[in-house]
Amino acid sequence: MHRPVVLVAAAVAALVYPTSAVADSAGDQLLAEMDAAMNRAQTLVFDFEVLNQEAGKAERTMAMKSSRKARKHLIEFSAPADMKGTKFLVLSPTERYVFLPSFGKVRRIAGAAAEQDFFGLAYSADDLTTTAYGPRYAAARAGEDATTWRLVLTPKAGMDTPYARIEIAVDKVRKLPGELKYFDAQGKQLKAETRTGYSCEGNVCSPAALTMVDSVKGGQTRLVRKSWQVNPSLPDDRFTKRALEK
Repeated sequence: MHRPVVLVAAAVAALVYPTSAVADSAGDQLLAEMDAAMNRAQTLVFDFEVLNQEAGKAERTMAMKSSRKARKHLIEFSAPADMKGTKFLVLSPTERYVFLPSFGKVRRIAGAAAEQDFFGLAYSADDLTTTAYGPRYAAARAGEDATTWRLVLTPKAGMDTPYARIEIAVDKVRKLPGELKYFDAQGKQLKAETRTGYSCEGNVCSPAALTMVDSVKGGQTRLVRKSWQVNPSLPDDRFTKRALEK
């Protein structure tokens, strides 16, 4: 989404949702607390079974490892055979690279491409590697119930964002997201995500399963956590372009 579109998106959202789209200090504070709860570990490694269902196709099972150090991310596929060795590296929100074994070289990914479906998944690369929303979005409190607060996120001025609006249900105990809905500038829901089965290692918590449903195309992707490591030693050179080719 380019800057002019972001500004139009924010304006449209304010007209369509006049009571909840204007950011407020309470919303921004809760969003900051949620971001903090999502980033308590210095490093994380997850092994996922990926169950991917594209519309009109048979379900496909993949194996994916996700490694994180600060704001750097490395995603590696080990199954099925045609995905084995495929790697995706994020060094910053604007610097992303992919290694495809069939091509045998590293390619830089443009920002727009990172917002599209990721190797046929309902998740985009941006969805998979976003661990903090506050840098790009402002938040407003939009109600609560006994267990959750509701937040409405809209892009900050001048920010390129993949969504014009995100609605998040934040658990009151852990201050972590349980449900997320993603919208375009016209208020159309693009995707819906659930994060369930949270468990903790010390004060670091993560969901056992994440499910993204594509509201437009009809497919869905489920990430099932098979194992995880909190604060393992990860060398800096693991998160480099050169390491992608090894």
